[in-house]
Amino acid sequence: MAGFTKKIGLILTTAVLFGSLVLKQVSAARLGYLEQMPLEAFAKLREIERYQLKIAEKFYLSGDYKAAASEYEKFLTLYERSAGGPYSLLMWSHCQIKLRLVNTAVREGFKSVIDYWPESNEAILSAFMIGNCHLLQGEPKKAEKVFESVVIDYPKHYLSTLAQVELLGIAATRKDEERQVELWTAITFKTAKTKATATHRSMASRSLAMYHFREGEFPKGVEALKTYFEKDNAGFVRYTHEIGASAAGQLFRTDATKERATKLAGQVISFLEERLPSDVSRDKSKAQARDVLGRIASIHKTLDRDKEVIAAYERMGKILGMDDGVLGDIAAWHKSKKRMDQARSVYGRYADKVNGRRAVAGSFREEKKYEDAVRHYLALVGLDKEREATWQQDVVSTWREASQWDKAIATYRTLLTVDPDRHSDWNWGIAECYEKKGQWPQAIQSYRQTDNYPEGYFRMAECNRHLKKWTEGLVLLNQAKSHENVADRAQHRIAQFYELAGKKENAIKSFQITCKKYPKSRYASISHAHLQTKYGISVTLGGSTDK
Repeated sequence: MAGFTKKIGLILTTAVLFGSLVLKQVSAARLGYLEQMPLEAFAKLREIERYQLKIAEKFYLSGDYKAAASEYEKFLTLYERSAGGPYSLLMWSHCQIKLRLVNTAVREGFKSVIDYWPESNEAILSAFMIGNCHLLQGEPKKAEKVFESVVIDYPKHYLSTLAQVELLGIAATRKDEERQVELWTAITFKTAKTKATATHRSMASRSLAMYHFREGEFPKGVEALKTYFEKDNAGFVRYTHEIGASAAGQLFRTDATKERATKLAGQVISFLEERLPSDVSRDKSKAQARDVLGRIASIHKTLDRDKEVIAAYERMGKILGMDDGVLGDIAAWHKSKKRMDQARSVYGRYADKVNGRRAVAGSFREEKKYEDAVRHYLALVGLDKEREATWQQDVVSTWREASQWDKAIATYRTLLTVDPDRHSDWNWGIAECYEKKGQWPQAIQSYRQTDNYPEGYFRMAECNRHLKKWTEGLVLLNQAKSHENVADRAQHRIAQFYELAGKKENAIKSFQITCKKYPKSRYASISHAHLQTKYGISVTLGGSTDK
């Protein structure tokens, strides 16, 4: 085989994402669909032939495509009449694509497979691959003709579906919606219902439904979804609602289509109403009713129907019982409309008074009314004394959020009494608050009472840096350096401390040590760059230096 001359960029095997062309390189771990031999053909091979193909495959999967091509060519030379002949030439062609010899792959490979073995499965694969080669070369019109031929010539083959998906990608690039609708329809209603085509059928049915919903053809959209989800009622309801709500939301954004949005929303709600169980005495039917009613409420939300949203949740409460879950949905809606007092009123109706009070406190935090939030968190101590540590943690996080460091410290001291087993955590929190206040000696003292090392060494070293106590900071950093997992970081910081202290020679030496001892660390890279830019010193990571 000759003619290995033309090269192009972008070496990828095919795998298509819906609506647009995406070519992906085959995993190094296994062959893709377009590179596989049918089992019945493999069964006809002699052991020596299988061995030869395995050798070629090993090279192919390892990325040595030149060697793989040579082995596939060797197979054709040695076993010209073998059932593996068309497959070997097919794979030789794939190697040419990987080697950026796309014209060679088409002219001497894929077309030859079709010419010599027109009835083989490899001939179908080759026809499809010729289309993809045209796409690789930026020739969508030629590719389109090839893919259309694949669809016509092999209507029942899986590649017919893949060809239609490729055609969808071309149509999407051209923004040809009419052609897209034609292809979505074909894939949705005419494609064989197999596991292999499931993903494409699902995507086509959803895209087609979205188109029909936007165009005011709700029944057609439902029919498209039903074709795929006929055996999955939950999926059918879910996607009809979600796609319908999305389409209604898009239409609602402009005045010209708001009327269509209202009509579509009504159709989706009617669809959901038909699926509302009449008997909710069983757990399964209760769950279904909650799901359907929640979806109805969400449709009203999409169109910003305030009263209807509340009414939908109140209806849910009447049918299923006004539990805390329903009340939480109502409160969340009030909060979304900035009606915090109404939301807190609803939280006050919770059966679980503890969760209700905590939600009230959280609502005050959202408004940055920290004193009110703390007041409600502390009230929880009286309601649930056993979980006082939890409520005090809520209090301390509130004070920290408010930058009220003294109050946060006082709460941490309360936690030291309430939950002494976590003394290290609380002392750490106290130390951080002191740092925020710039009270470095107090921060150091609190860090010393924790067991969070080596991080504690770094924190205390930074406090000493603020105090310009370089010796004390360096001692701490050297202690941190004894921990292998942070030794590179500690050594780098030691160098920076020397530099900050004005000790140039010590700093340079320490930066060089970082490069020498930890050449693969990011701190070595930082040190290396710093030595070059600040001191004009070139360092070879791992050792030698030139001044």
